[in-house]
Amino acid sequence: MAPRGAATAPHPASGVRFAGIVPCCLWITGARAPPRGTLYVVDDKARLHALADRQGGLITRAQARACGYSMYQVRRRLAAGEWQHVLGTVYTVRPTQVTPQLRDAAALLAVPSGVLAGPSAARRLGIRVPDSGTYLWIGAGRGVGLPGVTYLRSPLSARDRWPAGDAVVTATGRTVFDCLLVLADADALNLLDDALRERWTSLGELARRVREHAGRPGAPRLVGLMRKIASGARSEAERRAVALLHTARISGWVANHRIRDAKGALIAVGDLVFPAARLIVELDGRAFHATADRFAHDRERQNRLVAEGWTVLRFTWYDLTGRPEYVIDTIRTMLSRASTVGAQ
Repeated sequence: MAPRGAATAPHPASGVRFAGIVPCCLWITGARAPPRGTLYVVDDKARLHALADRQGGLITRAQARACGYSMYQVRRRLAAGEWQHVLGTVYTVRPTQVTPQLRDAAALLAVPSGVLAGPSAARRLGIRVPDSGTYLWIGAGRGVGLPGVTYLRSPLSARDRWPAGDAVVTATGRTVFDCLLVLADADALNLLDDALRERWTSLGELARRVREHAGRPGAPRLVGLMRKIASGARSEAERRAVALLHTARISGWVANHRIRDAKGALIAVGDLVFPAARLIVELDGRAFHATADRFAHDRERQNRLVAEGWTVLRFTWYDLTGRPEYVIDTIRTMLSRASTVGAQ
């Protein structure tokens, strides 16, 4: 007998009534009719697929069981390749390529209270990082164990939680900070270059977060990264130039100095600027490539600077790494010339 209150429907061949979540049942066509009086609990494929469609093609084992699938049916579909394992007890109901973005979504299904953090949050926010791992913030003291997921547990304020579509992610400043904790040094410095240039964070915000992180794992390394950018240089090219200036004992420069015309309008932010000598040093990074638009913009900008009495020097990545003596000699010559003109 069917459980009291359960929906029933007759088998088309035998007339036996089936208990379950019907109306959408899976029948085995061409099979011999089962003995009259047999009770069936059927799986609701339509409901499961509708749920998966709302979740980016993903379902959890618990959701499959709630739709009437037994553990045997779940295992059989996984073994046959009809379903595909993604993360923990999260599956796709159709064969698909498992991408880092799909694993991120699966992690949130497995841990609904989690917040995408670090490289996972960066992917949602459009910040490119070379780490394809899955990262969740879950807070301190929570004993969630999900293979393939790295958990971040430092305190997370309400202002550092941002909605991003159907997920919650860490804010850009916190995302950059968490990425610095897990990326290799070279990748971390490249991310810092991008983050400072795009204003995803600032030196002041980074310094505050490093202080708040004191005493936790990774804190000494963060201090080391901050020292590398303490000069105010925003890119690896600028940091190399700063190191050359320090070695040559050349002073009087400011990194990322705002330059305005006589009316106070901003003309440019110079990479390295000697205000007293009205000398600007512009640096092309390792991956620099000039589009037609950028070339035209740079020339217009340089013409405005020259019209305001500034001298502009430009050095390439090769200059900084392959012939640093040329860089220093050129800067010394221009500073000497400016000093001579100023004395007249």
